[in-house]
Amino acid sequence: MATAAYDAVAASRPRIRRDVLFTETPDGVLFHTADGGFQLTARSAYRFATLIVPHLDGEHTVAEISAGFGERQRAMLGELVRTLYTRGFARDVPVPDGAPGDEGFPTPQAARRFAAQIAYVDHYADAPERRFERFRRARVAVVGDDETARWCVLSLIRNGGSAIGLLPGVERTGIDAEAAEAAAGGCPVELTTLTGAHGGDPGAPSWSELRRFDTVVVTGGPRAAQRLFPLLREGIPEGTVLVPAWSFGELAVMGPLMDRTRTGCFSCAVLRLGAGGGPRAGSAAAAADVWSALALPGADPAGGRPDGPQAAMIGNMLGYEVFRYTTGALGAETDGRLVLQDMASLDVTSEPLLPHPRCTMCTPAARTGEGTGAGREGRQTAAVEGELAGAAGSAGSADPAGDGADAAAVDLSSAGTAEVPMPTAATARDADALVDELNRRSALVHPHAGVFTRFADEELTQLPLKAGVVELGLGHGSFRRITAFDVHHVAGARMRALDAAAGVYAEHVVPVPVLPGGAAPLAARRSLRVTGPAELTTSSGTGAAAGDVTAWTVATSLITKERLLVPAAAVRPFTGRNADRLFEPTSAGTGAGRSLPDAAARGLLSALAYDALMRAVRGAAAAPVDIPGPPEGGQGGTEGADAGTGPELTFLVRSMEQLGLGWELLDLGESGRSGVSVLLARSGALWALGSETSRGAAAVAALRDLLGQIQLGGEQAEHGKPEEYGKPEEYGNPEQYAEQEESGRPACPDTGDPLLKDLAPGTLTVTPSAPAAEGHEEPGTWTDVLERLRAAGRDALLVPTGSADLAGAGITTVRVLLTEGTGHGAQ
Repeated sequence: MATAAYDAVAASRPRIRRDVLFTETPDGVLFHTADGGFQLTARSAYRFATLIVPHLDGEHTVAEISAGFGERQRAMLGELVRTLYTRGFARDVPVPDGAPGDEGFPTPQAARRFAAQIAYVDHYADAPERRFERFRRARVAVVGDDETARWCVLSLIRNGGSAIGLLPGVERTGIDAEAAEAAAGGCPVELTTLTGAHGGDPGAPSWSELRRFDTVVVTGGPRAAQRLFPLLREGIPEGTVLVPAWSFGELAVMGPLMDRTRTGCFSCAVLRLGAGGGPRAGSAAAAADVWSALALPGADPAGGRPDGPQAAMIGNMLGYEVFRYTTGALGAETDGRLVLQDMASLDVTSEPLLPHPRCTMCTPAARTGEGTGAGREGRQTAAVEGELAGAAGSAGSADPAGDGADAAAVDLSSAGTAEVPMPTAATARDADALVDELNRRSALVHPHAGVFTRFADEELTQLPLKAGVVELGLGHGSFRRITAFDVHHVAGARMRALDAAAGVYAEHVVPVPVLPGGAAPLAARRSLRVTGPAELTTSSGTGAAAGDVTAWTVATSLITKERLLVPAAAVRPFTGRNADRLFEPTSAGTGAGRSLPDAAARGLLSALAYDALMRAVRGAAAAPVDIPGPPEGGQGGTEGADAGTGPELTFLVRSMEQLGLGWELLDLGESGRSGVSVLLARSGALWALGSETSRGAAAVAALRDLLGQIQLGGEQAEHGKPEEYGKPEEYGNPEQYAEQEESGRPACPDTGDPLLKDLAPGTLTVTPSAPAAEGHEEPGTWTDVLERLRAAGRDALLVPTGSADLAGAGITTVRVLLTEGTGHGAQ
């Protein structure tokens, strides 16, 4: 009796892939490809395979192949075909619905001449003749007059293209001969000369001439940008695909493939590449060359020019891209990606291209031809305007941050439920989930076009703490290395570093959605309450009123869920939005996490930490914290409030003692106010804050980050900064490095934008009689924290600050603004 495996495949028509090999083994036969294989075990399995495989060509069903077989042979065939299907070594081919010469099929002459191309498609997908005919009928324009353009045209003709437009200046050597040979074989090729011009440049036709083509390929090396950008600004027509090859310094760049619906365009690519590569890559200069070429039409742009064999490689690849895209047999390599080739070494790499938050070409308005210059910020402003006009339909339905989250629905009690837990002493040996999440987020890390450039922690000693370092560019020529620490795993340290880097990226790169300020616009926006500068804890004390604010954005109360207007400068205090210095430049309220509640929780902890620190700076006494059971002779603080014990805390205390460090842990008294523990650890001129809902966790965070700074600073002082780091002033704030060099202190690691810049921790007032939290060893709840804020007449205002690129990798960023005790704001 035939097996179930045979019955399941009996009616199918198996076609084995052309790259599948089978080899005899001592106990059977091994089927394998370059990617893997499987073994069929039986004494006669190899002979069986030699007889069966030639018939797995998609022409016959399994039942037809096995006609006359015995039950044992049928079972073996069913098992083999089922395994081939499961492994992807074969596929079930549908019955052909036509033949060459039929409608939608190539002519018999084309089928014969391009049999190899049809077979190639057949290797990957069904209906190869119909797919090939789509390519043959596609109208392709090649906008370029260099060697790359010539090779692209040759590639299209040789592989079956029949309608090609080209510029009059392209060298036609070989092109006319290839077209004539194809015509002689019954496969005519229509070569159309593009005669139009854009802006008086005969090498840059506009969409008025190009819109009749299905695919437009743009070449020209450094000049390609001058041909490409006007087409993007004009708007890609419906149904047309644009594939560019251009130069970025000494890199030849292919892609991205663009159409009316895709995001991640040429402009995104230049912004990404200009911010990537590190300070020694020359990326800022290359980006300047591209933008200069666009600003000076007709000028001879700078940049490498592919020629000779490299031009042939790129031209053939572009032709192949058109073939892949139109046949659909394989995805185009430039669809959502960039292919980059070093013109000196010819090394090739491929990286994904995510839409850049500052790109003005990828917005829905730009793709529909409406407000193409508005950009992302303009689109977000329109979203806020729509909400104010009632177009959103309900409070919280608009999403001015553009990250798809509904801020009004945030429930802090769910914070932590979506996060992958960071390792503890009990779970440190099983970190698979953490590594998987790190791998997911690492999709943002690529050397040329990534949101983050690389992890720069491979050369660190990683003792006693684990350190993660993420490098990122914040624009053309601005680079940072963000560092974070973990007690157990480098993976944990890298996760913390990615969160910190995401907060920096959101602050300095992602635009904030704004409404214009002034008295008249405010009078027209009475549907939302207005929170003035003086009502927020980060106010700089200039006495500015609401009428002095130049731009506003929408926030959501974490307590009442009400929507309010807050100054945009409070959300982006390190940027030009805060040029009037209405707010302190502080990272207070910045939070990042896997979900909006997770990020909001971290942001609220940060805001409360800043609040507590500012009280201490203004003279409020801090209380020393005792760590129970320190090593004999330890310096773990004087007698005072108990921070609890735990293996992480014990490890940190012992590590400080082993290094002979003098340190102190201070309670800033926040837990008596909001239920959140804020502890400050200090050692000399270094300090770190821990802000958590439990006292022990706050102590661990403060000591961990303090020890991490000491560890990296000491390592750099002893061994010097790795050569690959380049000059210190190339990263972060040059004034910081100059100041540290003058004082003789090693450069502190960059842990993100500062909570409070230039704090001298030794100036804080410390007294054993200061009120310290007691009875808070059990973690507090977010319900209790929010209720305490409400009782004090305060509010916590949430503003999502993230972008689509971060959200795609599972990182959400926010800014939480705390009000003073004077209410939510005024009409």
